[in-house]
Amino acid sequence: MFKPIYKFIIIFGLLTHLKSQNNNNINFNKKCQINFSNQESVICESHDWGYSYQDLIEDLNRWEEYPYVVVDSIGFSVQNRALWEITISNQPESSSHHRIYIHARTHPGEEESFWVTKEIINILVSNSQFAESIRSNFIFHIIPMHNPDGVELGYPRENANGIDIESGWDDLVLQPEVSALKNRFIDLMIPVANPIKVALNMHSAYACKRFFIYHDANGTSMNFSFLQQQFIMGVKSYFQAGFENWDYFISWTSGTPDQYPESWWWMNHGENVMALTYEDMNCSFAGSYDSTANAILRGIFDYVGFNLSTTRDSNINGINNSFLLNNYPNPFNQSTKISFIIDQPYNSSVNIYDISGKKVKTLFIGKSVLGKNEIIWKGKNDLGKDVPSGFYFCSITTEAGSKTKKMLYLK
Repeated sequence: MFKPIYKFIIIFGLLTHLKSQNNNNINFNKKCQINFSNQESVICESHDWGYSYQDLIEDLNRWEEYPYVVVDSIGFSVQNRALWEITISNQPESSSHHRIYIHARTHPGEEESFWVTKEIINILVSNSQFAESIRSNFIFHIIPMHNPDGVELGYPRENANGIDIESGWDDLVLQPEVSALKNRFIDLMIPVANPIKVALNMHSAYACKRFFIYHDANGTSMNFSFLQQQFIMGVKSYFQAGFENWDYFISWTSGTPDQYPESWWWMNHGENVMALTYEDMNCSFAGSYDSTANAILRGIFDYVGFNLSTTRDSNINGINNSFLLNNYPNPFNQSTKISFIIDQPYNSSVNIYDISGKKVKTLFIGKSVLGKNEIIWKGKNDLGKDVPSGFYFCSITTEAGSKTKKMLYLK
């Protein structure tokens, strides 16, 4: 439960700072740009963009009812609103679980990023076997609202001091919201045996596209640039029509800036943390937050090497789990050994597809043997020509169903 001092602050803050939504004929459960007249949209945007601090408190109380959710504060805003963090895990003190950090709503007007974050939370707290498997192997730390003052004051980017806290990580005197988040990052890195592996900064771009901001090798390293490509295209593979390719928005081409949270991650932890900004759609076409959240989660799982094959309801395509499919090495640059284990000698076909879904290579058609089957793919298409670097999918189809495995080929 919330600590008593935090409860007092919440009640006091709600009485003195929060504006009632009951006086406005607006459905605050929906995004302001959808289903509203222009006049209503202006009213909505002048308040809290459809989700207030009070809404957050209500959600926190609901989430806290789950036995695997811990709600606590990492600090306070300029106007003394608690910066709430929820931790989701069956074993939050584990020293071996994968640790992931997500923070949202630094720019209050980019509310779409929150809806994606909320869908991530909904997946993680659900009662599915898939979610149970995640909670048994991961520790998720999520800050749904990093700039509560900006939300309540109707500021599109700034905190109560009128300062853009997204680009203030190099200031001599840090804003309290920045300082709290930075200190939390430090607490979850060097002192722990299982530090943060992925740190996502959730935003929304007016380009009306879903994409990650890719950091060029000039500002990071050549190896990290490949790791970013692997992560971004891995996420895209689960929602191909939804996300742009890794090279849609390239930054840091002239070096490493020092004012962003991702800058801090790179300068302090380099390739050890996949720290990226995600930009959701910020326009009337925004939506599909559940599909977006699902893709981001599955991209994280693949990136850290979490195997979903042991979870019966772990895939979104109805794939049968009576057999297993894997490949090693992955990523690979010369050849990879594809192996699949089946419980009966099925008629089978094994094919390689590129990220657009076009078949590039048929590896096997025939009767598979009971138990383990192995095939080598050397990165060539059906014409015997080398395929370009990138993501590919190995698909096995049998009478029992089908499975698909994502692979990264690097020349």
